[in-house]
Amino acid sequence: MAVSSGVAGLTRRDFFEEVVVRLRPMLPEERRDFRYRANPFLLKIDFGNPRVHYEVWCDAEREILGVGLHFEDGPASTAAYLAYFDQLIVEIKHELGPGIELERWTASWGHFYEHRPLTPLTDAVAASVARRLAAMVVTLQPLVEAAGVGPERSAAAGEGQRTGAWRKWRR
Repeated sequence: MAVSSGVAGLTRRDFFEEVVVRLRPMLPEERRDFRYRANPFLLKIDFGNPRVHYEVWCDAEREILGVGLHFEDGPASTAAYLAYFDQLIVEIKHELGPGIELERWTASWGHFYEHRPLTPLTDAVAASVARRLAAMVVTLQPLVEAAGVGPERSAAAGEGQRTGAWRKWRR
């Protein structure tokens, strides 16, 4: 069953699929083979570590659509990523704009993010989100890799083997 965004337009499921379809050709060839998964509230895209991923989420209660890069692998890796990116924040804001923020949410969770108003989820909004996500991936993913932060919890045995609707990755 598709879940509506609460406003006229695409369902969230269809919206997230449209973002993925539009995103791939916007990325450099070496970045097109990402994995993704979605539930009725958010889309996650990763390049090898599912706990360090790009995310698009809808918060109907606060009426925001969020786009960002999330660090959710554990306290040590999150601290390392935040420290690394904090040193580069001026350059990153110059490249991606002043609206992008770097934030620690908990000891083991931090993110780069930006919010926009939640409007009807249309093809045009999906295209706009895909363009923004592509800019983030092109700018931030090389830095994620250059940071040299190893996996923490994601390296646990069986992490990638979970099944179920939410844990199923697609390419």
